[in-house]
Amino acid sequence: MAFPFNMNRMLETELRFPQRFTNMTTKDYGMLFWNEGNKRSHDSNHAIITDHLGAEASVRDIEFFFKSKGIVPRIYQSYTPNELEKIGTALENRGFTVQIHEDQFFLYDHEGSFQPVPELRIERLRTLSIDIMETIALEYGGDWTIKAVERHLLSPSYHLLAGFVGDELASFASLSVFAGYSRVSDIFTRDKFRGHGYAGAMLDHLVKYSHRINDNHLYLYSEIPTANRVYEKAGFSALPQDFKCWTAYKEI
Repeated sequence: MAFPFNMNRMLETELRFPQRFTNMTTKDYGMLFWNEGNKRSHDSNHAIITDHLGAEASVRDIEFFFKSKGIVPRIYQSYTPNELEKIGTALENRGFTVQIHEDQFFLYDHEGSFQPVPELRIERLRTLSIDIMETIALEYGGDWTIKAVERHLLSPSYHLLAGFVGDELASFASLSVFAGYSRVSDIFTRDKFRGHGYAGAMLDHLVKYSHRINDNHLYLYSEIPTANRVYEKAGFSALPQDFKCWTAYKEI
């Protein structure tokens, strides 16, 4: 690697990751990400509070901003210790619901044990065909996911890898490249193709692909605890965290 891994730099990369597929408004207290063309996507529409002084006013401003656009006001964590203790009262006073998540960051730091699967043909997609869009809409997330991916694909630093069995889409994953850090996400295998080692083969391919194009630190954000053992087998190790992962929202 060109430089040592730095947790704070990785977290800063993660906080600004939505810039790739949203609009961003900067405030004195933090950042607002929004996309009026994709209102159902949480990652496309949320705020992050980085300055916790005057939290009541910040939360009120966030609520007004998103409501004025017809979007559910939503706030993500800023990955700082004791954040909820600092702004929890303000969230409660404004009627926000807080959800705690068992999310975990992983860093690639050792050789994985997965192997390629011969029948899985993996290639980079630069556009989405109608068939692939229909598959994503039905099985992965819905039309809001397609809109986010299409916005992503406008950036040459976004690499969407798709695995095919014959001519049929079986799995996919993505790699977003930043300065010094690359983020693995969108790891998915369709139900009908599970149990054949395709997820592991995709991760193995993605790691090798990443190493061919740069020497970035490679990390991922896991929202599904049951998938963590797969990431560990692929060469990723859980990072120590001194913060809670949470989101807060207010229905409109």
